[in-house]
Amino acid sequence: MTQEDQQQSDYVTVYVTAESEDVAVHMATAAVKSRLIACANVCPGSRSIYEYDGIIQLEKEVILFMKTSRQRVPELIAMIKEMHSYQVPCITVLPIEDGNPDYLDWVNAQTKG
Repeated sequence: MTQEDQQQSDYVTVYVTAESEDVAVHMATAAVKSRLIACANVCPGSRSIYEYDGIIQLEKEVILFMKTSRQRVPELIAMIKEMHSYQVPCITVLPIEDGNPDYLDWVNAQTKG
């Protein structure tokens, strides 16, 4: 693995679902202000289907994609769990395997603690 490959694998997209656009924007804004993420995309209009307490649920949700460095993930997850309205929020981490080096440099600069 080259140094460039190692550097790019240190970036992730954190995927979160939220009950409303307001909740998603609030979490994303707090994460940017805290430099836990470089940026976020708030995507309203999602439908989630899942089973909870033996009942199939159909809910409208908002998807939140947050770009950050892998080293900021533990703090970001803790912040999301503290701010989130769900008891068990969906928070998953997806590796960024490749991308625009200039963009990834910007992500790195924005998320330095």
